[in-house]
Amino acid sequence: MAKKNIPYDQKYYDPEIECMPRPELEAMQLERLQEMVQYAYDNTVYYKRSFDEAGVKPSDIKTLEDLQKFPFIDKKTERETQHVGSFFGEMCSVPEEDVIFMATSSGSTGVPTVSPFTQEDFDLWQDTEARLFWQAGMRPTDRYVHGLNFALYVGGPDVIGAQRLGALAIWVGAVPSDRLIFVLQQYQPTIIWTSPSYAWTLGEKIKEKGLDPRTDFSIHT
Repeated sequence: MAKKNIPYDQKYYDPEIECMPRPELEAMQLERLQEMVQYAYDNTVYYKRSFDEAGVKPSDIKTLEDLQKFPFIDKKTERETQHVGSFFGEMCSVPEEDVIFMATSSGSTGVPTVSPFTQEDFDLWQDTEARLFWQAGMRPTDRYVHGLNFALYVGGPDVIGAQRLGALAIWVGAVPSDRLIFVLQQYQPTIIWTSPSYAWTLGEKIKEKGLDPRTDFSIHT
């Protein structure tokens, strides 16, 4: 649900969370950590096995610092456990029918790692994206062009975060530069998301067309 009722001059997207006093924040973090670790132990093959092998149990977490007692995972662990025993592997804590979205890493350093999302996961993720966009200066009055590839890796769908805070989201994706320049001229977006190197290249192509990136477009971010 888009939060279009947030005052546009409000500094924080969610002041209750973002401005929470440190003691309250850490108390909430501890409570959620305890719930998460217990859930992981009860519902995943990998975490139950690794906790048992390390001689720790969820009830051992009494403070945030107690997390140091638990096994550490990395991408190697993810690769070795995915697709083992089930489609999503030994780290997934829900049945496949509860998964509504699947992302992967880019695979640039090896086999792509899989990240399944339930609806709750996806909604929480997009709230986080909306908060990041808000902090960067995006408001519901903005027009946002998503000029990045839509792919399995998680960078793709984050355009939904812009929609979540109420901005006009223009789903463009990876298109030829001439087409993207046309979109920028036609719809005059105020914000674009793309890679820094491509933004530079796009600016050079705009100048080749006799246009000025600073004055002929509305983009300010």
